[in-house]
Amino acid sequence: MTTTTVTRLRRLRRGLLRLSLGTAVAVAASCGAWSLVRARAGDPAAALADRWHEGHRVLDRHGLLLRELPSEAGLRGQPLELEAIGPRLIQATLSSEDADFFAHGGVDGRAIARAAAQNIRHARMVSGASTITQQLVKLLDSRGVPRARGVADKLSEAARAQNLEETLGKRQILREYLNRLPYGHGLVGPEAAARAYFGVASKDLSWAQAAFIAVLPRAPSFLDPYNHPERVTLRQRALLAKLHADGHLSAREQQRAEAEPIELRPLIHPFLAPHLVETLRAEGRLSHGTAGTATITTIDVELQRAVEGLTRTHLASIAERGASDAAVIVVDNDSGEVLAYVGSADFHDVRIDGQVDMARARRQPGSTLKPFVYALAFADGRSAAEMTADVETSFAEPGGVYTPENFDHGFEGPISLREALAGSLNIPAVRLAAEQGPQALLDLLHAVGFASLDQRADHYGLALALGSGEVELRELAAAYATLARGGGYAPLRFTVDDVEELGRPADLVAAIDPAVAALLSETLADPLARVRGLHGRGPFTMPYPAAIKTGTSSGYRDTWTVGYTRERTVAVWLGNADGSPTDRLTGAGGAGPLFADVMARAMDEVPQRAPLWDAGLLVQVEVCPLSGLPAGPACDERATRPFLADHLPEGTCDLHVHVRRDSRAPAGLRCDPEGREVAVVFPAAFDAWLAERSAAGATPDPYGRPWLPRSRVPGCAAVGDEVPLLRLLAPTPGSVFALGLHGAERQTIELRAELAAGGEAAARALGELEFVVDGQVAARSAWPYQARIAATPGDHEVLARPADPRLAARLEPVRFSVR
Repeated sequence: MTTTTVTRLRRLRRGLLRLSLGTAVAVAASCGAWSLVRARAGDPAAALADRWHEGHRVLDRHGLLLRELPSEAGLRGQPLELEAIGPRLIQATLSSEDADFFAHGGVDGRAIARAAAQNIRHARMVSGASTITQQLVKLLDSRGVPRARGVADKLSEAARAQNLEETLGKRQILREYLNRLPYGHGLVGPEAAARAYFGVASKDLSWAQAAFIAVLPRAPSFLDPYNHPERVTLRQRALLAKLHADGHLSAREQQRAEAEPIELRPLIHPFLAPHLVETLRAEGRLSHGTAGTATITTIDVELQRAVEGLTRTHLASIAERGASDAAVIVVDNDSGEVLAYVGSADFHDVRIDGQVDMARARRQPGSTLKPFVYALAFADGRSAAEMTADVETSFAEPGGVYTPENFDHGFEGPISLREALAGSLNIPAVRLAAEQGPQALLDLLHAVGFASLDQRADHYGLALALGSGEVELRELAAAYATLARGGGYAPLRFTVDDVEELGRPADLVAAIDPAVAALLSETLADPLARVRGLHGRGPFTMPYPAAIKTGTSSGYRDTWTVGYTRERTVAVWLGNADGSPTDRLTGAGGAGPLFADVMARAMDEVPQRAPLWDAGLLVQVEVCPLSGLPAGPACDERATRPFLADHLPEGTCDLHVHVRRDSRAPAGLRCDPEGREVAVVFPAAFDAWLAERSAAGATPDPYGRPWLPRSRVPGCAAVGDEVPLLRLLAPTPGSVFALGLHGAERQTIELRAELAAGGEAAARALGELEFVVDGQVAARSAWPYQARIAATPGDHEVLARPADPRLAARLEPVRFSVR
């Protein structure tokens, strides 16, 4: 070996050594630099908690979709575990996106080399080399929004992908990736895509469907299956071929998949029970608003659809009556769960303010509050069978004298409380409310759920009995469901979370005595009891007992019908959302027919129907139907009526009496137990009403017997009935008069009085009255009784009394002030 050769060999060895050392240094430097890049890139695992891709589903009680609320990014993801996604779509996605997913550590070197060679050979971008892990990182970093990425971005994604691989297992990475994949049209994740495009769960996709869906994330807009199905089919066939080539499909399975027709469902997004969904969202009750979860409501979607259709049909049938909108709630009484919730006739109709939820709107409920007035009276010892006076009556309140009228401006005279309630008469209800006091009524209404009545009792006054406060249809439904359950109150339940949080019916609050609730139910379910007040039975002929109450607000603005069977409560409002009046629609004529239709549909799903009330809570007693007391010797008519066991009727009927002719008696008749004729005599409260009927020359008695004031039939008057009541109409109790600028010398106060019963004839017979102020006679007046006195500063008491000291009268003093 020559010297030159040796020298060359030595130089070659030194060169190779330097190259090896340089390579080692370069590799070490590169590894160190990449480690630094990875350290700075960070771990993307924290971004997995971001729910930008997940929508929120609202389901009915059977799991059917009512509405899917998209995320803030407008996406409708439905995350699933891998086991629930199904193997076909998982394998199709792996073969399409990253066949070596389970072999690499987040970055696939062979794929990078292969992609680089292809891109260089074609002098353009032909394929990428991003792994599923890298694509997941890109989705996490961009929140699914496409954006331009440079080399630095791709290096960062690669580094973060390797970091993620060290944090999460492969199956979890695959799960997070699949659940964030975009499939077009706002659909994110395989479950949302499978259900939207094919109407099946992702685990139930065929190979043809799985391959069809798996290629969509490559370019969701370019591969829109509705606009460009041929593009998707081309990619699907290529993927099926790859699945066969890689051994995941047999030749026969590939042929079957390629032959299977792809039938896409129309892309629809259900929009059912919209007002309920909006209410739950507004009140923060959508499973705490967590994205990607589902709220299971108590709604029965089939019943919901039926009630919506019945609502539109009924409104169309009365379109000429000026009512454009309606709201309906159906409640399962045992559970308190709301089965149907219609907030308006059409959510999308701006002409009727359709997006206003009239089930939540506060409106005057008319007579629908009356059952709770009667509940107080029954609990206090009154009976449904007893007679009351439906006659013109004035009630003194702190703000003045309140003189209610019936809806038809007429008076029925003597009527049982059961008929007065079922027929929705106003004066008897106000009389009972006056006896119980406004505070007692307000307390009971609060106990059965009327939280909207948030003013003091004196704000509403006695008019609360007639619906002067504003309440929600939801509250009415809950209150009547309380009656259906026998007096046990529970709030309405709208979601499964409500059911779990509020408990089952064992947790009911005892708001009304069960026997009182039974008596109310029996009364409200009697179709004959409605006849006198409603002048007919109304549209409520049903093949099962149903307790029903109607209501109409002032000016015909709101019509209501609320009622219940033992199983279901239905509450209906009908009118206009803007408060404009209808064309004289009443509760029976407006809301009533819709109530009847909805109740019939709701009861279709109740195969076994329980009694409306527990008959064992009531005692049946034979009574005179007019007085409500056990029949007396002169009563020739009897009826069986229910009573509370601890409030049975006492005594006998004293309205029907035997009489004989007596020309000297005012009415030509005198009470005589041996008399052959029968007359009906009434206490003084009916004197004016009877005088009007007598002037008309007719008797209301079905047998033609005379109806007379007891005071005009000698020998019949009960103790105290013949002593007249003198009542002051002005000033009203508690009145405060402000002195004018010129002081008291020019200012006067009006005094007016009336005889409580007997009319003008009785008043003239009484003669003059004296107005006594602070113990001194201040004025005298014949009928009509009125005078004026000077206004004197201070607190005063005034009363009216007969000027003739020999005449007896009951007096009602009134206090007033002058300031």
